[in-house]
Amino acid sequence: MNRLSRYLFTDCAQTSLLALGTLTFLVMLPQVLLLVDLWVNKGASLQVLRKLILLAIPQFMVGALPMALLSGILLAMGRMAQDNELIVIKASGISILQLTRPIGLLVVIFTVFSLLLNWLWVPQAFYEFSVLKKSLLTSNTALAVQQKTFNRDVPGLTIYVDHQDPKSGTLEGILIHDQRNPDEVVTITAQRAHPHTGKDNKAALYLEEGSRHWVTRGGHYRHMQFATFNLELELVLGLIPRHKKEELEEMGPWELYDVIHNGPPESNLAARMEWHRRLAFPVATLIMGLLAIPLGMQHTHRAARGYGFIAALSILILHFLLLAAGEALAGRKILSPLAGFWLPNLFMAILTVDVFLLTLRGRAVFGIGWLLAIVQFPRRLLAPRGHE
Repeated sequence: MNRLSRYLFTDCAQTSLLALGTLTFLVMLPQVLLLVDLWVNKGASLQVLRKLILLAIPQFMVGALPMALLSGILLAMGRMAQDNELIVIKASGISILQLTRPIGLLVVIFTVFSLLLNWLWVPQAFYEFSVLKKSLLTSNTALAVQQKTFNRDVPGLTIYVDHQDPKSGTLEGILIHDQRNPDEVVTITAQRAHPHTGKDNKAALYLEEGSRHWVTRGGHYRHMQFATFNLELELVLGLIPRHKKEELEEMGPWELYDVIHNGPPESNLAARMEWHRRLAFPVATLIMGLLAIPLGMQHTHRAARGYGFIAALSILILHFLLLAAGEALAGRKILSPLAGFWLPNLFMAILTVDVFLLTLRGRAVFGIGWLLAIVQFPRRLLAPRGHE
């Protein structure tokens, strides 16, 4: 790799990594705020909170990778155009194909990283995140439910607590709506409740002085007073992992393959969609990176950086709208998962080849003039008369 290639690779890599970190942070910021609630209101330790945030990063990085690569390359080439470096490169007789080699290496690295994320790291992180969060929500310390609020942290249960003793953890003024069995929805009231570990290391509530209300399948109302009652939450305490991964997002490639070919018919479509989604996003990263190279060569020095931002935003909106539409059509069985996820990538790949050919011939891409006019409009509007 010669000096120019190293320069192009390093400059584009630095900008893309910076964009990746910024976009990942912005995308996952709402999730971080929700996780902070576990620390503030659920009694989670800072160590557990830090681990949850680290496990959430790969999930959000998957969607940020193609955006970061496209915007990083365009912004880097925009900076070079603004400093007249692209003009010097073109005047030296260096073709776009020669520029493609070092930047293309960066694109391949991002694509391989996206494949590893989608197939190995994200499923494992999703699984560990789910186990840790569910264990946290059902631990004795984390069952510090918010007072005078309907808490829905335990799946299928709505718990209302009038007061909680901060020292003993005893709950007072309890109202519980149990919907875990749809055929027999139960409402429970109790004067007091004590969180504890039940059988098989499962979370439980020891209720005192209360009543149970439910309607049988025949439509008959039933009411039972009790002095004490033990309510199993059916969730394991501690960090004991489940032996079987239940969600498709948690499964590795072989487990997902097994569901597609040997799983129940009702989960076949969702499993096939998950399979194609994990392949389509890395390919989208590859296409976005390659498309950024000829688009970057369309820069003019006067509006280079603004052009790069608007071009990246326009292409990203177009591509992700197509992917979202394809996924929605596949989910409704209008298109097959293969067509739903790969037709948008095929369209963007054809567009990439067309832009490459136009740039090789020295012709402007359709719409570039409009983008440049949008970028230059504020400058022309604010410029003094006679200086446009």
